[in-house]
Amino acid sequence: MTAATALIAELQRDKRFKATCPACMEAFRLCDAVLFAWSDQPPKAALTALYAMRERIKERKRELAHSRELMTTTARRTAQAVNLGKIVEKIVPSFASFAYEPGDCRALFEPIDYLIFSGLARQNQVEALFFVDVKSGNARLSRAQASIKKALEAGAVRFGRTQSGD
Repeated sequence: MTAATALIAELQRDKRFKATCPACMEAFRLCDAVLFAWSDQPPKAALTALYAMRERIKERKRELAHSRELMTTTARRTAQAVNLGKIVEKIVPSFASFAYEPGDCRALFEPIDYLIFSGLARQNQVEALFFVDVKSGNARLSRAQASIKKALEAGAVRFGRTQSGD
């Protein structure tokens, strides 16, 4: 009997020896484990577990490859939608469904798409100002846009004027 075989026999006989699973971090008794010396032929239970593990790894690799492919497709679709949205937001004032007079629109595009000077084009008199951001689908306001909305709703709006440095 080799030293390794003797040690394994002792670990399997004595119920006091415990180990921690490196995968799940749970403790277990070594007498409940399938132990063998590396130099010996592995027991059938160990080979079965090894083959099952290899199959799980192969399946997980297939799942990851599929997930990666889906992520690439999703990213491509998202990028296309964003790019289309950026184009549409530039031409939306020309749409009949646009709620504001195109001549009242001034494009900012960042962080808000348009500042509308309501009444400016027809009466040369501004009746109201509207901050308008064009969104499609389920798009939400960015953090900066939400802070602009909050400032407007709180009445934190001022008119500023500066002198040119002539």
